[in-house]
Amino acid sequence: MNSFLSSDELNDLLAMTGDSPDAVVPAAAAPGAPVGARPGPLPFAELSYLVIEDSPMMRVWLRNAIAEAGGKRIDQSDTYFDALNRIRQKGDYDIVLCDYILSDTRDGQQLLEEVRRNRLLPQTTLWIMVTGEQKYEQVFSAAELAPDDYLIKPITPALLMDRMQRAWARRSTLKVATQLFDAERYEEALLVCNKMIESRARFSIGFRRIAGECLLALERYGDAHDHYAAILEEFPLLPWAKLGKGRAFFRLDRHDETQEILEDLVASNPDFLQAHDLLVKVHEQQGNLEEAHELLKLVLQKNPKALHRHRDVVRVASATGDIDAAIDAFALMHQHGKGSSFIRPGDFCEYANLLMSTGSKAARERLDTLTGNLRDFHRADPEFQFAQQMVGYATAKSAGKTSDAKLAYTQMSQIMKRTKEDGTAVDTSELMAMLAAAADMEDVGMVEKCAYALYADHLGNKSMIARINATMEKAGMSDLAARLREKAAEDLRQLNVAAVNLAKHGKFKEAIKEFLLLADTNRSIAVYLNAATAIVKLYQEVTARRQSIAPAEHRHYRERMERTLNYVGKHDPGNVKMKKIMEEWRNLSQSFA
Repeated sequence: MNSFLSSDELNDLLAMTGDSPDAVVPAAAAPGAPVGARPGPLPFAELSYLVIEDSPMMRVWLRNAIAEAGGKRIDQSDTYFDALNRIRQKGDYDIVLCDYILSDTRDGQQLLEEVRRNRLLPQTTLWIMVTGEQKYEQVFSAAELAPDDYLIKPITPALLMDRMQRAWARRSTLKVATQLFDAERYEEALLVCNKMIESRARFSIGFRRIAGECLLALERYGDAHDHYAAILEEFPLLPWAKLGKGRAFFRLDRHDETQEILEDLVASNPDFLQAHDLLVKVHEQQGNLEEAHELLKLVLQKNPKALHRHRDVVRVASATGDIDAAIDAFALMHQHGKGSSFIRPGDFCEYANLLMSTGSKAARERLDTLTGNLRDFHRADPEFQFAQQMVGYATAKSAGKTSDAKLAYTQMSQIMKRTKEDGTAVDTSELMAMLAAAADMEDVGMVEKCAYALYADHLGNKSMIARINATMEKAGMSDLAARLREKAAEDLRQLNVAAVNLAKHGKFKEAIKEFLLLADTNRSIAVYLNAATAIVKLYQEVTARRQSIAPAEHRHYRERMERTLNYVGKHDPGNVKMKKIMEEWRNLSQSFA
């Protein structure tokens, strides 16, 4: 560690090593406090509190401890869902004290992750976990989103107040930068962070972390890589900085370097699960689906309640044809996530589709359970209307109830039609479920609409195209599938031509925007090369006219050019056009550095 770090900053650095790499450390200073000002004592009387504890005795103890310190506005909850409802209704607690074990199926860590991911509380809210579990440190280190601190029972009022004060001090110092980041004012947040880093402010390592997140959010991936590399020069073992460097490389399509960083990171930090998650994505990009699947299974053993990871297992298992693994992953997701906002309508649709395809008695029983979950937790939610009909359709088909299946299918079709008329985006899983049902019901018109939309959205995604093809082939519609694929590809070519015409008329910025949008959606080498060519043409024109390009705009084009050339270089390394573009770009960009 750097010998110039103060003890406070060292504590801050250590506290941040296990935190989520995607979560910026929040803050909570008094309004109007100057940036970097040393925070005062925690103003207990001015804050609002939520105590979440299933033990009446411990709940009263925590409430009294806060009240004796001066706290006045103290709400209490004894269950997961009561706490969630209070948070949704109020949405502005300053401090949450939460028990870890809330029931046999729910815990405080799940509640924290649901609240943070859905932004139900401000990032300025302090969240402190209180637990009697001596092994909670292992949970803390593997957490997707870590609390600000945790206390292991038994605790004393003095210890509770001390830990709350420490967490408050850290967040207060970082408040301005954090609030700007949360408001997506990344350039301003970055300026604040850089100012505090240069002045060696207290908790400057926190400002450096936020600065890295700002650079990633601004898509300045090259700068982000350099930023994290500089941090690692001082702190070679800092996990979130290693991951930040890997994330920057990944977004630059430099997957081999990303893999090298991540494999080193997970070897030295086996419980840093977000590093595993990114490594899974690297394996997927490289086509190593079996490795991705095995890694996901390993990570799920460490944290089986991470619902988003079960969805990753489903995706990879489906791509490898392991339907049983996909079904088991969905079963665990729905078991751990009953009533959770993490569960999306598409999760019900895809799970029901898989169960229906097996035709087994066990599958029919699971469909009944799925129906119960929808009824108990999502009956009044309009977003789940299609899912309710889809699960009903799958249940009826599995039971051989033809008339009930037809009725449910009619409802599905009507909902899908209304969705299209409203211009509402349709989840891919819902669209795949509609395609499968339409193919089964021999509704060719609906098949054409769904299949074309899916092909158009996923032209560059080999795994997804294979899934669509399989559904069409199963229904004996391979010829139709081929025609729809070609139509989607031709429509993409026409959009590409439109962007080319913009470039021909000197509208390079507009052309670049269109090319990059098409390339990111479809991963087409030809479109990527056209985007790179348009960027070069723009710089040639600016140079010829002796004009200039704003620094932020130059950084954006530089980053996109690097990503484009990395992608083409990986997938078509001998491309002659790419080499010419690289040479011309190298000469042009140097004059704009």
